[in-house]
Amino acid sequence: MFTAEYSTNVALERPSDWEVIPHPDAELVVAAPLTKWMDEGGFRPNVAVTVFPFPGTVTQLSTVVMASLLTSLADPYLLAVDPVPQLEAVRRLEYLHRGSGGLIHCSQLLLFRNGLAASVTTSCAANQLTAYDEVLGAIALSAALKDPSNG
Repeated sequence: MFTAEYSTNVALERPSDWEVIPHPDAELVVAAPLTKWMDEGGFRPNVAVTVFPFPGTVTQLSTVVMASLLTSLADPYLLAVDPVPQLEAVRRLEYLHRGSGGLIHCSQLLLFRNGLAASVTTSCAANQLTAYDEVLGAIALSAALKDPSNG
């Protein structure tokens, strides 16, 4: 069962057993239920949404986001950059990087509407991908920028 979550600019659906985690650098973060091995230093799969004004084009947004991840992450490895014309998302980036939980797999959807951009990033340890890929993808694909004219 999924539960709707709303922030100022974004709506998404999360599994009812996933938790909303307040984070100062994100508009919305939802995380998988804790398991014993996560308490012992394992990585907690999550979806983080950041929203920011962006006055440029979709191509410029993709370039800025890729440049940022390549310069800010430890040992990033870009796996794919794809347009996603059938969705509200304008680009999907997939990459790996080193993090506190070892090798981290991320998939990032970029949403863009009326000068507002959102980054919807799914993260899990690379060895968790087969267990979490489907649910992370469902959460990310449910994300949508709210229409500012509708409040």
